[in-house]
Amino acid sequence: MTTKIVEACESKTNTTPDFPMGWYSVARSQELLVGEVKRVHAFDREFALYRTRSGKAVLQDAFCPHLGAHLGVEGRVIGESLRCPFHGWRFDTTGQCVEIPYCDEIPERARIRTWHTEEQNGEVYIWFHPQNLAPKWELPVLTELDDDNWTAPRYAEFEVPAHIQDIAENSCDPVHFQYVHRQPDVPASEVTIDDDGRTLHLRADADQAAVPHKLHAMVLNPGLAVVRTSYGPGAEMLVYNSAQPIDKHTTLLRWTLSVRREIEDLAGDDVMKGIIAGIQDDYPIWANKVHKHKPVFCREDKTLVLYRKWVRQFYIDVRDIA
Repeated sequence: MTTKIVEACESKTNTTPDFPMGWYSVARSQELLVGEVKRVHAFDREFALYRTRSGKAVLQDAFCPHLGAHLGVEGRVIGESLRCPFHGWRFDTTGQCVEIPYCDEIPERARIRTWHTEEQNGEVYIWFHPQNLAPKWELPVLTELDDDNWTAPRYAEFEVPAHIQDIAENSCDPVHFQYVHRQPDVPASEVTIDDDGRTLHLRADADQAAVPHKLHAMVLNPGLAVVRTSYGPGAEMLVYNSAQPIDKHTTLLRWTLSVRREIEDLAGDDVMKGIIAGIQDDYPIWANKVHKHKPVFCREDKTLVLYRKWVRQFYIDVRDIA
């Protein structure tokens, strides 16, 4: 009798961390009209997103505490509240039930969770914290997006099969550009972290490139990054990446691009095409890799080690630490 030996395959489910706290985009502001209600799936949860009659964007848990109807599907905005499509129960922006049409007594537990949301840079953000605690830092304000000296934003979105931590990790992995993106001459970069330990910076000086430039990427949390590139006085570009973790293995990336009007005809569309091509290069790697909870690093993986240490602060449960 022979014994068949089967090597165990690493499971994505068993090795992938939960979701890090931070600011995450759930919609572009222009996509949410006054009185509109949307269904949102993020963090492996269901939400109802709506804009009140006064213009406030509100994100709440999706399911009515009464009999579980999805408030984001056929729910209706009534003034500053959201009405359940099933029995008409109405919830205000704090999540408190304020009306049951057929009953004059509202049960104490008739409420839904409201998540902290803010609008900035043309997007609606959720502050995600597993315990729904208050934000610990503010969103960046991109003044370029409201500056007449800069072009109107260009947008692109991609859904990629990867955990949000692994996507952000790419920025601190210069070697992968040579093998995945076929860029043999990647300029040397420096990765640093602010004194308070929270914001990660990547700087690169590409003086020898075909188009010399200086790049500064600022990562505020996994899935939220601002990249500014200067090609000289008056020749600047802004690339903004905000993300929506759909589940542990899927992330929706939202890209925003703007350039100084002086270089509008020389950059913009080509840069966006380059971003798309880069995502396409990464896609087969992301789709077939697992998250290594304790990777084996070599001596030259210094920036990757630094990133893994930095990202620990965004996880609440120590068991989820990178």
